[in-house]
Amino acid sequence: ALLAASQAAAQSVVGTAYGFAGGATGGADGEVVTASSMDELATLLGDDTARTVVIDQEFDFTGTTGTEAGCDRKSCSVDNGGQLYLGDLSCGSSDNVAVSSITYDTAGPDAIKVGSNKSILGLGKGKLVGKGLSLNKGASNVIIQGLEFTNVNPGIVWGGDLLDFQGSNDGVWVDHNKFSLAGRMFIVSHYDASRLTISNNEFDGTTTASATCNGNHYWTMMFYGDGDQVTLDKNYYHDVSGRAPKLGEDGAKGTFQAVNNLFSNMKGHAFDAYDSATALIEGNAFEGVAQPNTEKAAGSKLLYTVPDEAAASACTSALGRACAVNAVDSASGKLAALKAESVLATLGAVKGSLVEPLAADKVAAYVKANAGPANLGA
Repeated sequence: ALLAASQAAAQSVVGTAYGFAGGATGGADGEVVTASSMDELATLLGDDTARTVVIDQEFDFTGTTGTEAGCDRKSCSVDNGGQLYLGDLSCGSSDNVAVSSITYDTAGPDAIKVGSNKSILGLGKGKLVGKGLSLNKGASNVIIQGLEFTNVNPGIVWGGDLLDFQGSNDGVWVDHNKFSLAGRMFIVSHYDASRLTISNNEFDGTTTASATCNGNHYWTMMFYGDGDQVTLDKNYYHDVSGRAPKLGEDGAKGTFQAVNNLFSNMKGHAFDAYDSATALIEGNAFEGVAQPNTEKAAGSKLLYTVPDEAAASACTSALGRACAVNAVDSASGKLAALKAESVLATLGAVKGSLVEPLAADKVAAYVKANAGPANLGA
């Protein structure tokens, strides 16, 4: 009986969902099933029945190829370390050169569908190769923990995303996973409001096929569901060059807290924010980041980057605590000093979902020691 209890504990979620995904329980009320094949995995994840799905091995979906027309970039060609672009969504400009036949793994654009009430557990050893996960529109109460996502057509934009939310995904906790080698986005949310927490993950942008031709993956993450509420906490972003993260879209409102994250060795930009994205950016560490934010983000009237101790103290009336100043090292560019007071009012209305910041000078060591599937339970 004791052995059975310990085995059950070893196949359950570590910790409790928090932040904007607070309250998510995943498949806690259902049976625990270990996926034994790729077909079984798709079946177990696709419905809305409460279930804990354990992935304790590598599932490799690569090997079945197709061809399609697309284009290359003159300014950043494949020969110079760039990516190809499948189809015509990114083609047609004067910077493009038509490519009549691009070979790609057909599994990549066809992600595994995920329904509601699921705990998807990699236990620090589960790995999805060549195919990502896609939460169905309206799927809610999902926990994804301890998995590695990798090798989804990394040389080909539109070759697939690693994790995408189709919209209206209420209560999703993505924790202690690793993301690398994607054709397009590591994580993306679409169109309709979702409530998400992305925590303790590693986003490894090291690649030989970069849209920015600098060995850094560009398509890191973007959230443009209208009404998205997203917590980004204690994540490790490194060797990425853009959209790390991209917040909002013209006409799509979102509310974000980015706290305790480490941005490291980045040749491009971290925060890209549209005018309708309200974001509190506090207690993050930037080490060797060329652009902590884009020029567009620097012009935003809805960002609060806690530029100094006075701005940190100003949080107290709305949030019930001081905010944490961000740490930007001398090898990084400048983080724009933004302190839109409306951000504090907006975040104050949901302060029960906000994460307490660490001191920014403690963030780098903490994140390096705790992020990713290998550090689950550390």
